[in-house]
Amino acid sequence: MLSSRIIPPLAGLLAEFHTSINVAGMRYFDGNIDRFMVFCFLLRTSLSHPDRNGTISVHSAAMSLGRPFETVRRHICALLDRNVCERTSSGVMLSRPYWATPANWRQMRHAHDCFVRLVADGVATGAFPATSAVQSPNPRLSLDDGVCAAADLLLALADANRSWCPESIDLAIFSAVLHANKQALEADRSLHGNPNALLPRHAVRVTQIARALSVPNTTVRRRIAPFCGSGGLYIRTSNGLHVATDRFRNGEPGNDGDARHGSIRLIIQRAVAAGLSLNDPARSYCERRPASPRID
Repeated sequence: MLSSRIIPPLAGLLAEFHTSINVAGMRYFDGNIDRFMVFCFLLRTSLSHPDRNGTISVHSAAMSLGRPFETVRRHICALLDRNVCERTSSGVMLSRPYWATPANWRQMRHAHDCFVRLVADGVATGAFPATSAVQSPNPRLSLDDGVCAAADLLLALADANRSWCPESIDLAIFSAVLHANKQALEADRSLHGNPNALLPRHAVRVTQIARALSVPNTTVRRRIAPFCGSGGLYIRTSNGLHVATDRFRNGEPGNDGDARHGSIRLIIQRAVAAGLSLNDPARSYCERRPASPRID
């Protein structure tokens, strides 16, 4: 039935946000999403202190991320080797060389603005009611608070969807496929005016997903294989992949009414309390509304 292939609004917005952050972050970490997730947690921890010097032990980081100690230790050692983070007497935090690099500040502003875009579009589509939180007296959302919100949301998405997608790379691929499908659908609609659900011509090729996420084609093909076929997350077509959106009806990835995404609304409420206006989210952009990532 055609209606079963409609993308829920919140799922599309989250896929756009997730893909925007992953495209930039995975390029920085050469396609290693697990290292990127550890970095996001360290970034969030460092920003938890006014001087951006929050620290955490490797053991605590592993516990918080729900990952094996040795895995997190290995990624932190790699970050230490790159001078992204440094050891202190109380644990690990992002390094002074990291904060001194202008390109890193550009990436943080991009993450902040991607979060603001998500909220602005969520309010515009009704996914986030404009009266859902108490408004802050602050004039706008600060860079630090916006980056914290973006990192919190990235980590929350991985945690909320772990039951069907245990590995972060699988969720990144799913979001990228969904985002590409939605972009193709919207472009088709602007040309022909009538498609309201995914069709085979809205599919995306594996090579396009691999290029966007900075991972090898073979990795993407290997990761999607268990999710194809009857009851899987993807449908193969002659044009590539599109998501099996009938899964959304069964409380699967990104379902608008899924209670697992309650943490997303809590993150938005904290951002509103810190200065993000739901009546005028655009005033909190650091630079401008970021372009939606193209997967082509």
